Amino acid sequence: MTTGSRFELVETDRPASAMEEALLERWRAERLFEQSLAARAGRPTWVFYDGPPTANGRPGVHHVFARTMKDLFCRYRAMRGFYVPRKAGWDTHGLPVEIEVEKELGISGKPEIEALGVANFNRRCRDSVWKYRAEWERMVERIGHWMDYERPYVTYTNEYMESEWWALKTLHQRGLLYRGHKILPYCARCGTALSSHEVAQGYEDVEDPSVFIAVDLVADEKDGGTTTRRRLIVWTTTPWTLVSNVALAVHPELTYVELRKRNTAADAWTIILAEARAGALLGDDYTDRWETVTRLTGWELVGRRYRRPLDWVAFDADAGQHEVIVPAEFVSADDGSGIVHMAPAFGADDYATGQKHGLAMLHPVTPRGTFADNIPVVGGVWVKDADARIIEELKRRDVLWK
Repeated sequence: MTTGSRFELVETDRPASAMEEALLERWRAERLFEQSLAARAGRPTWVFYDGPPTANGRPGVHHVFARTMKDLFCRYRAMRGFYVPRKAGWDTHGLPVEIEVEKELGISGKPEIEALGVANFNRRCRDSVWKYRAEWERMVERIGHWMDYERPYVTYTNEYMESEWWALKTLHQRGLLYRGHKILPYCARCGTALSSHEVAQGYEDVEDPSVFIAVDLVADEKDGGTTTRRRLIVWTTTPWTLVSNVALAVHPELTYVELRKRNTAADAWTIILAEARAGALLGDDYTDRWETVTRLTGWELVGRRYRRPLDWVAFDADAGQHEVIVPAEFVSADDGSGIVHMAPAFGADDYATGQKHGLAMLHPVTPRGTFADNIPVVGGVWVKDADARIIEELKRRDVLWK
């Protein structure tokens, strides 16, 4: 290797790791990172803020991969003549920190945190977050990733939080903030929305009941004065959200079929579902037992009204459209009935469709994940525990199809 005009011999039998350690020691002694910054002082700045790790979790090999890529960009910009300060950061907020402390204390959930005392809990979280700081800094140095750890930003400091409030204030003053909703994973135990990486820490696949209901289509002038009871076969895998039903969705280009049982009167009740799903719901031999009254497209159903299965939550006067059929491209004939129940408060597709068509939003669930106490049958019940009760109620109302 060369140092200025001096040449030094490299011992070929020396382990590579020992050579790396020696080089890192020289960089520390010479403060080479600081020298590289000083050499570019006054030049155009290329800003890099570290996407901060949470220091109460150990670094892993995936962090090595990510930091190698980050370092590549910083070094390249520095070689191109930019001044590139590498601001290190520490993420000291979020559920990973809180859950770690809860485990240490043997408690669980917001009520027990409040009983312990929020100030006391926060102090323990502040202590916990630095548990593996030395390991992180050693890993970053060991892979040759240059970062400014002498002046890092820390998300629990007043300076950081005040900068966040300043940014929000500035956005508000410029008219760039609005009040709305967003469908997110939610933890009722913690009483908070979850980020994707928080969900990934403990996500489990569970089985939900697949429920088909038969709701009445409201007669209008298109029906020519007929009094025949026409029932829409609707599918959902979340029965508890039927309490919040405000619309049904059909695919506008799908073919739907209206069927009547054979050997019944001409004005006997009928059912409507996607033609491609009739065999799956009624059996491959369904044509032996059901006759086709008519075929129609999804567009012919759009705008029609129906009677929702459960009427436990009232609509406000200005709530928006409700108990109406709307078009939605995500509806398919691959499963279900081709007619999908819509609860805009509890699904990303439902919410987007609700915004597009001005649908009402019903949200009878508390932050604890239970139905509000004033809801019949399921008041105060955890939403997933309410599935069985709701299915029984649908059966009692003669709405449950399958």
